Amino acid sequence: MKKYILWVALGCFFYHWSYAQEKEIAITIDDLPFVGSCNGNSAKLQRENERFTQMLRTLNEQKIPVTGFVIAGSIEEGQWELLEQFRKAGFDLGNHTYSHKSLNGQTAEKYIGDIERADKILAPLFPQHKYFRYPYLAESSGEKKQQVHDYLAAHGYRIAPVTIDSKDFMFNQQLFAIPYRLREKNLPQLRKRYLAFIWNQTLKAEAKAAKLNPNKPVKQILLIHANLLNSHFLGDVINLYRENGYRFISLDEALSNPTEDKDLSDVLFD
Repeated sequence: MKKYILWVALGCFFYHWSYAQEKEIAITIDDLPFVGSCNGNSAKLQRENERFTQMLRTLNEQKIPVTGFVIAGSIEEGQWELLEQFRKAGFDLGNHTYSHKSLNGQTAEKYIGDIERADKILAPLFPQHKYFRYPYLAESSGEKKQQVHDYLAAHGYRIAPVTIDSKDFMFNQQLFAIPYRLREKNLPQLRKRYLAFIWNQTLKAEAKAAKLNPNKPVKQILLIHANLLNSHFLGDVINLYRENGYRFISLDEALSNPTEDKDLSDVLFD
């Protein structure tokens, strides 16, 4: 009897261990080169470039695959070189439109024109894959949605969905609201709340994915942004997933075998 109980316990252990080993996540970073606009302010541009470089340094140190989505109209003077550094470091880049406007507020024709305008600028950055991420994750509906889908498919773009939305913009706004001289001492508490929120979003995503696809873990896709917040905490976000048993995969791998016969957008959380 004792031997039977031992085998059952070991079986449960290895079942949960193997399941944990299957947890996978692709990290995607929106709004490259950096959130916001410098409007010709050289000091602000320098700060943004330093923060971008810090994020790139973290990614290089962590040695994980990442895909960044570029707003073509937000590339300031000198920032093309940063995007080239990102690409040459082995990370993928995708199209996030030229002007970062929601599809919900314009016609499909105008939106497609914005994608094309960005494509003409960004094409040299897409040597292997062509990914597209909807600004504000807004795909619209009906015929307008289908028109854009058809255009993207016809031009070789793969749509990059999101299964875990970090909502990091909320915490980024909180960080900016703290006077500069007080930011450093407030970082630990903000880090704690930010990581707790991301982890809660992750647990919700895993729970919903398990309902939709109970026999197979979903390859999760995390959305964060190139912003001040993540110039501080990107390494912490990566370590959060690593410490919880996640394997980091490329966006290409995440899209190669999503949920069984289900669009990954069905797993997206608000």
